[in-house]
Amino acid sequence: MQVVISCMDYRLTQEVINKSKKDSLIIRNAGANIFEIKDILKKLNPEEVVYLPHTDCAAMKLTYSVIKNHEGVTQLINDKLISIFKDKNFSSLKELEEINAKVNEDLLKEILPKAKITTELVDVNKIKWPERKARVYVLKSNTKYDEEMIGSYIIQSPELEVILADLEIANKLGLRIEKNEFDTKF
Repeated sequence: MQVVISCMDYRLTQEVINKSKKDSLIIRNAGANIFEIKDILKKLNPEEVVYLPHTDCAAMKLTYSVIKNHEGVTQLINDKLISIFKDKNFSSLKELEEINAKVNEDLLKEILPKAKITTELVDVNKIKWPERKARVYVLKSNTKYDEEMIGSYIIQSPELEVILADLEIANKLGLRIEKNEFDTKF
């Protein structure tokens, strides 16, 4: 089984489609954060992982702002995203984005030692992306995208519990939920 992991950013949907196989499971969250989904990945135990963090990432901008400028976030966001980077040495967003890719790739190798892992730090300045829509789709991992979703943020996981911090981040970004496949109100 192949798992494709990416950020929820609207600009990456076509990249996710391009890198996925017909039966791939997709997991998308704020910052392509492996720490948040490591238990699910252990359960899935995929043979292959395609890991797609990206440049100009809002989750990394938030992380940078919290660590360097002491911006406030909820405890959940701190625990699931920010805490991973508090002991890292970086002086720019670019450095933090590179650290994000490396730290998460290393974690993937640790929790899935037999899996083939491919990491690509996607430079959003080198890809074509659609017009942004200020909405988010909350989808299960096996859901395929339709035209209506292109340009929207997509949070995607096999389990709701691991994406609660991402829903808080989506709210902080001012995104409205367009569709929720988990039958839960937020």
